[in-house]
Amino acid sequence: MDLKGKTAVVTGASSGIGRAAAVELARRGANLFLAARSTEELTAVAEECRRFGVRAEPMTTDVTKREDCARLAAAAGSVDVLVNNAGFGVFDPIETAKAEDLESMMNTNYFGAVNCTKAILPGMLARRSGTIVNVGSIAGLMGYARMGGYCATKFALVGFTEALRDEVIGRGVRVALICPGTTETRFFVTADRKKIPGASRLMPSARPEQVARAIANAAEDGAYRRVMPLLGAVFIKFKEITPRLAHAMFRRVSAMLEPR
Repeated sequence: MDLKGKTAVVTGASSGIGRAAAVELARRGANLFLAARSTEELTAVAEECRRFGVRAEPMTTDVTKREDCARLAAAAGSVDVLVNNAGFGVFDPIETAKAEDLESMMNTNYFGAVNCTKAILPGMLARRSGTIVNVGSIAGLMGYARMGGYCATKFALVGFTEALRDEVIGRGVRVALICPGTTETRFFVTADRKKIPGASRLMPSARPEQVARAIANAAEDGAYRRVMPLLGAVFIKFKEITPRLAHAMFRRVSAMLEPR
């Protein structure tokens, strides 16, 4: 898909990966409908995108509300690309995690993507054209201690993405999954970086612009899964082949690196 002149919807577009994805899509010529709860920040991102000569409309949206997602879909009209990116993390051991944090993460990270997909997918299927890009995480491919609630939301998103892809194959709609590792964004204003297992800190962090390029590439080529960075992709492949050994190694290295 050539993105020039196409219409893309990006959720969680006010900062971090979402902002970078919006700018990258604009750079490639896509017109944008930008969704997030922060109106002021969203307006600034829209202005940044318009510098590339494209249309960029900020839409104050809470993806946990189905009526907001329906309003977003109606405003955008014929959507060629949907980027489900909205999400946040609270890291705590499962035994002490607050139930309201677990529920809030699931409502945003998982049901937010479900709500937007259900609002926009019917139009794509009717036109037999479109690409849905779900922004998951390496934490959706392997469970990590002290991140159980967040991992659960991303595992749910991965399963949803795989099932959706099987449902729409041959019907003109493509479904892609981006699974970055640690990314240097404001995500860690809420999520406590110190609670990440020690072995995770050996993996180089990605810049949001790198993830944004992967998102835009997925929108263009429809390739199913991109795991990044390369070291993370290699380790996840190892984990999928021999999960028990991968978890044992990860625990051992983390125990060596974390203070006692």
